[in-house]
Amino acid sequence: MKEQLHKLDQLSRRQFVARAAKTALGVSILPLGAARTAKAAGGGKAEHCIFFYMSGGMTHMETFDPKPGTETGGKTKGISTGVAGVELAEFMPELAKRFKDIAIVRSMTQKTGDHRGGSYWMRTSYEPRATIIHPSMGPWAQRLQGKMHDTLPDSVVIGGGGEHPGAGFFGPALAPLPIGDPDRGVQNARPYSGVTDDLFKKRYDLMETFDDAFRRKFKNDEVSAYTQFYEETLKLMNSKDLETFDLAKEPDYEKKVQRYGNTRVGKGAMLAKRLVTSGVRFVEVVSGGWDMHNDLWGSIPMTGGQLDQALASLIDDLKADGLFEKTIIAVGTEFGRTPIINANGGRDHHPRVFSTMFAGGGIVGGQVYGASDAKGIAVAENPVEAKDFNATIAHAMGLDLNQVVYSPSGRPFLVAGHTRDPQTDEIITEGHPIMPLFS
Repeated sequence: MKEQLHKLDQLSRRQFVARAAKTALGVSILPLGAARTAKAAGGGKAEHCIFFYMSGGMTHMETFDPKPGTETGGKTKGISTGVAGVELAEFMPELAKRFKDIAIVRSMTQKTGDHRGGSYWMRTSYEPRATIIHPSMGPWAQRLQGKMHDTLPDSVVIGGGGEHPGAGFFGPALAPLPIGDPDRGVQNARPYSGVTDDLFKKRYDLMETFDDAFRRKFKNDEVSAYTQFYEETLKLMNSKDLETFDLAKEPDYEKKVQRYGNTRVGKGAMLAKRLVTSGVRFVEVVSGGWDMHNDLWGSIPMTGGQLDQALASLIDDLKADGLFEKTIIAVGTEFGRTPIINANGGRDHHPRVFSTMFAGGGIVGGQVYGASDAKGIAVAENPVEAKDFNATIAHAMGLDLNQVVYSPSGRPFLVAGHTRDPQTDEIITEGHPIMPLFS
């Protein structure tokens, strides 16, 4: 049996454990990640991070870097932010009103125009490899700073898909809890129909008896990690903290839905606010619909408007509750869209330049960092890569950018990417925080 266990790849072992838990216990909560096959000034103020990931490639020229009146600007008009010379796109009116609270980065650049590769870079600071899965930022924060809450998970991903890197080589114990639909919260958190509490306990005790022998025979980090994961899951299942994920229990729920928007991203923002208020450190809210190859101006008013409404309401509520400076809000995407408008009235993939946004957590609002050229084709000044974007989040949260963590295979990694000194072979931090955003 030991030989058969070691022959299983990472995904197969995970599926085996999933089936065993589902059969024995009647529950199917599983950690996010490993589901894809192997193919200081201003820093440290943020206790939490809410990361909005705009899946599909958010257009920079219709959000944070409009070019009205140019041959590439299309139909999009600008809207005043109150800062001389700085406009946001017309589809971001609420953020334009709150520009003093936000900072825009207009000089992001990416190494690939591939969705999977671009999203992997943005979430991990590393290039996808066939031999390893790198951790995303939430698990990095837990690894470097420890678990924040006794019962609640340290990180949660709302609306993410199966290709999310999750905890990568950190293993299931640090994996984000996946929430598919913010309205439905944690799914399958209770035993299935017909599995009473007594039956559940008997099954669990029986599984523990079998597992005890298994754990003593196969003493390795992966078995220990899954054991820890199930213990944490059962603790959450039996805790009142599980109600934290029930969005309907939010005070003034109906009024807040009207303010945030009765949309996935709006309710995702509401749930993220509820989670960080309760003690979750890192929440990622994934929102799709940005892959606008066709009819861009038919889509952007709704997609952009939903994000604008959700972010503005989140900023207002965090400020009202005294959590704005304790929570860094980050908005990212895998790449931008082409300045050239295609034959279908859309924009195609464009990794050369795009935009992101930060707010709260020690970020000084009312500013723009970097610039694209006049047509929005390339970076004109201060290029920023995914590793720098993540280093900025890490710096805001007080994570040690120079702390080396080794994978199970013995390879060194840093939270915001690394390289080696060709002379000394010393491991060097590759990503650098955007320090002007903090002063």
